[in-house]
Amino acid sequence: MNLLAYHTTSLALKVLTAFSRARVSLHNSEDMPTAGTIFVINHFTRLETLLLPYHLSKLLDKPVWSLASDELFNGLLGRYLDKVGAVSVQDPERDNLIIKSLLSESAAWIIFPEGHMVKNRKVIDRGNFAIVDENGRHAPHTGAAALALKTEILRQRWLALKEVQPDENDSLLAAFDISPTTDISAAINLVPVNVTYYPLRSADNLLHRFSNIMEEKISERLLEEILVEGSMLLDGVDIDIRFGQPVSVEPFVRRIFGRKIPELVDDRHSRSAIKRMTNGLMTSIYNQTTVNLDHIIASLLYKTRGAKFTEAKLRYRAFLVATSARLQPIYFRHRSLKKSQVDLLLEKEGGRITELLDFAREKGLLRDSDRHNLIFSDPEGACDGHAFHRIRVDNPFCVMANTVEPLRALQSLLTKVSWLPLWYLKILTAKRLLRIMKQTYIDVRQTLKGEPELMALPYGMPYLVKPRRAKTGIVLIHDWLQTPSSLKKLADYLGAHGFLVIVPRLPGHATIPADLKDRTFDEWQTAVDEAYAYVSLVCSEVVVCGVGNSVALALSLAARSYEMAALVALFPAVTGVTKTSSELKPADSDEQVDAEVTAKSPACDYTYPSFPVTSKRQVKKMLVQAAKNLPLIKTPLLLLHDETISKANRQQMDKYFAKISSHEKELLLLSTSDPNTMIRKDQHGGQALVDFIKRNLY
Repeated sequence: MNLLAYHTTSLALKVLTAFSRARVSLHNSEDMPTAGTIFVINHFTRLETLLLPYHLSKLLDKPVWSLASDELFNGLLGRYLDKVGAVSVQDPERDNLIIKSLLSESAAWIIFPEGHMVKNRKVIDRGNFAIVDENGRHAPHTGAAALALKTEILRQRWLALKEVQPDENDSLLAAFDISPTTDISAAINLVPVNVTYYPLRSADNLLHRFSNIMEEKISERLLEEILVEGSMLLDGVDIDIRFGQPVSVEPFVRRIFGRKIPELVDDRHSRSAIKRMTNGLMTSIYNQTTVNLDHIIASLLYKTRGAKFTEAKLRYRAFLVATSARLQPIYFRHRSLKKSQVDLLLEKEGGRITELLDFAREKGLLRDSDRHNLIFSDPEGACDGHAFHRIRVDNPFCVMANTVEPLRALQSLLTKVSWLPLWYLKILTAKRLLRIMKQTYIDVRQTLKGEPELMALPYGMPYLVKPRRAKTGIVLIHDWLQTPSSLKKLADYLGAHGFLVIVPRLPGHATIPADLKDRTFDEWQTAVDEAYAYVSLVCSEVVVCGVGNSVALALSLAARSYEMAALVALFPAVTGVTKTSSELKPADSDEQVDAEVTAKSPACDYTYPSFPVTSKRQVKKMLVQAAKNLPLIKTPLLLLHDETISKANRQQMDKYFAKISSHEKELLLLSTSDPNTMIRKDQHGGQALVDFIKRNLY
């Protein structure tokens, strides 16, 4: 092994990594064993042999070498592999080199149990681990387990002989060029590692265009690899490298030999141990797959292959799988699945599912059956013969679906939701949305448990009024520095008139003042979007009503062309950020919030006495965006405001009202600025609100 060449190439890899747009994330990398370690890794791209030795060597602070197929050690690629520390599986000195480096702890090793790149990701056949490629079907290679077992047997044998037969011990050590003073007390470990890529796309990148110039010298197989893997590096891809629990080989040797001095034998006991280790490693590797939306959508398409489906059905199914609380402790999710998934239900043009469906059409896998239905189908033999080396380009959806095939719990859920009727999918999705809204609040409270200023649970729980057979639902959005409970009276009033009403909690509210510090108005908009999605599922018509500063959130929904019968703006902030109490003041700094609660108001049992200044900045950004949205509003709109505002503010409000493009819009001035007071019998705001909504129902 040329160490100088290895370190020189590592420097080149560092430069390549710096220019690459790939985002590499290491998970569970703490407390990796530093003693003799073999990393057993799934093999999908050449990038594993390119990037993994670099990242692992950084992690362990020592060289990391790998085993590679003998057919690769030809020409330029062969010289490169030799420099990065790859050793041919046919090298006669292979075992000696591995044993020496593991026992002396001079290097760690990478071994791919599939034996080669599995471009179709097909590692399950008839319920068992089996690699399906252009050559047919074969079991995973046992080389990693066999080499680890052999090394551990020799280690334990040398330790035993050192006490009873030191001469033979020295002779054995010399045979492997290991010094008698070498500390070999640490056991050999196998570490299962999964590498997942997202998204999987191919594009006409610079590397591909360069390869066209060299067309006569580059094979079609290599062109495919440049096309796919060049896109990963240059266009950007998330590479999640997830480490499993290290497996010590020592217990396996003890189980075979008991108290006897271990020796190298090839019998049923050793073969059984090697098979058990290999199966355990394969299970651990693929159970650590980082699941992403590509996997979910592709699997759902294959589950219903050949059958008609609507895009709405696909969206509900994807949402239910992506948000399954039952599966979250079982499988690892890509970071994009840890956020709200409401966009899967609401996206209009563009978005994650739309992009995937367009990609499937581009590949000839998806077609429109009629005006409303789609059909997904793939060509026969996509994973057989020559097609194996084209599958990542020609049929990436097969690759995406195969990636999560070993995850049994996920497969069970995918199968279950794939054939649920539309009406039941809508019921389940609505229930899931409501549960998420409630659970999000409970989870935040759990992180703040023990804080003396933590509000009582009822303040922030999303408030729902659900009359029987309500056809119209209202999303009622509480103001900044208020809580869902602040609109309880208004929600009950509207519910008494036959409307379903939900008051979502804006993130950061109803907990402690400091919780607002890092909250953004995008998070508030997402909470409103979830409430809108819920109402649109359980009611035939939707009305959105914002209060104070939060009118901006209602306007955003309308500006994005979401269907609604009417839009209501209660006391909107037309001249700047409004406050809910004269005692309200900003904290002295972003880091410090006055938590002493003394102020009360008629609208709510709790009023913030102070707030982080960063939160006010977010409100200002939200209001600026709302002002830009005014000309986009086409929905019938009712604006209710306080008649006691100054002449200057009235002029500002008139300008605000004039910019709204709705053909039907009304401005009504009240003698109060309290949403809960305006519904009293001596006020006319409540009845005017109800009448306006009913006039605009379809």
